[in-house]
Amino acid sequence: MSLLLPKEWNTYYNSIRDRCQNLVDLGIWSGIDINQLNAWKQNFKTEEERYFSACILDSLIYRSNQQTFSLIHQLLYKNLNNLFRLNKLAEFQSFPYNMQSKTDDPLVRFVPVVTHEEPVTKSSFEILRFFKRHFNINERWMIYPLDIQRCIKDEGVKAIIFIDDFLGTGTQFDETCIYAQIDNIIKNEFVVYAPLVAHELGINSLSKMYGNLKVTYAEKLTINSNSFFNNYFKGSEAEAKKFYIELMNDRGIKYDTVTPYGYGNMELTFSFEHAAPDNSLQILHNSSDDWVPLFNH
Repeated sequence: MSLLLPKEWNTYYNSIRDRCQNLVDLGIWSGIDINQLNAWKQNFKTEEERYFSACILDSLIYRSNQQTFSLIHQLLYKNLNNLFRLNKLAEFQSFPYNMQSKTDDPLVRFVPVVTHEEPVTKSSFEILRFFKRHFNINERWMIYPLDIQRCIKDEGVKAIIFIDDFLGTGTQFDETCIYAQIDNIIKNEFVVYAPLVAHELGINSLSKMYGNLKVTYAEKLTINSNSFFNNYFKGSEAEAKKFYIELMNDRGIKYDTVTPYGYGNMELTFSFEHAAPDNSLQILHNSSDDWVPLFNH
């Protein structure tokens, strides 16, 4: 394996190494132990591999739990409120405080983006747990996708809000809608998909599939700004991608050959403290006998 090295690659590598250590030491990258970071860096043996690792860390967007709570706060107290206001839903002016009541039905339900095959460890459930523990949202108003039709028909619910940590391609949300058979509900009711972070590919895809679906998010990723190979190896993307594939093959890292650069080939270097989305490059969250991951998947 070979990769064209800049003349000052070692200086760049050392500067990124020191910056990452400072982020861990200062608690900005809370959830990443320095030993964990060092173990991941030791996966990279050659000069080319070490330079590649520095590019990965340089591009990394990491959201600690505290930063995730800030994203949730923006979603609850700003974005969703604005949606209610713009759609002239006056009965929800007290949102999200009305979601804290144990008795008075707010006529709003939070729903995880899951199907019957998903475990309770799925990231949507983790975000709803954050809602409950840190924002006092009552779990009585959290339902499963299969409960949506009943809640609208029998309980008079007026707003359905799907909660997720990350919108990548939009495939997972589409699968949830098919599973719950709510295509007509999206057409005729007030339905929102509210991931904390959304990629423009997924936003555009869902707007085409579900014209009446409202999508809101606290942070947006784009193709131009968040595609790793395009940004760090412009003009030599093919060489860098080949290097990446050979690195994974050499270390026994499993990947889908159709989407080898993260699910949907999004080339992302993104992770929350609680989990890394599968749209991110596999060397961040996959493991093998010869590879220590940096994040949980």
